Amino acid sequence: MKKRPITISPDSGQPIDEKFIRRFEVNLKFAKGEEYVKRLAMLGMMYLQNAVAYGNKDLYLRAKDYLTKAEEAMEGKSVSFETRMAVDYLRSKIETYKYRFGER
Repeated sequence: MKKRPITISPDSGQPIDEKFIRRFEVNLKFAKGEEYVKRLAMLGMMYLQNAVAYGNKDLYLRAKDYLTKAEEAMEGKSVSFETRMAVDYLRSKIETYKYRFGER
């Protein structure tokens, strides 16, 4: 399998390949603890990026679901500053794009 860099930034306007996201979701079940929280946040960011690129509210809602899962997985646990910032960044980006998808 050829490795290629993936830019995860909703502001880029570039979609992420759905196959890549699906593989990432499948591998989520192998992650434990803090790594699980990081991957949830990354999945949320990937879905948000595709939501913005395609203007798709369903993908936006899926990104919000991953944010909720990450926050729940983090609850009551000691996680690194880096992991907490990844979740906070996802929350911030979802807040930035919520009006585009008809939320208040």
